[in-house]
Amino acid sequence: MDHIAAMTSQIATASEQQSAVAEEINSNINTINMMTRDTSTAVERISGSSEELSTLATQLEDITSHFRV
Repeated sequence: MDHIAAMTSQIATASEQQSAVAEEINSNINTINMMTRDTSTAVERISGSSEELSTLATQLEDITSHFRV
């Protein structure tokens, strides 16, 4: 009987540890998900800024093309 009680205790301890690890993994996945969303938002902003910068460069080129050096 003592052997069965010891094994049951080990199984309970292992289950608790496994549950804790699963919760940590879940938390880490949620963190990665939030970071991915933040990165996506940043990429969209950079893309918009790049397009605006390209437009401004074209406008500047048009304006300065009248000058001769």
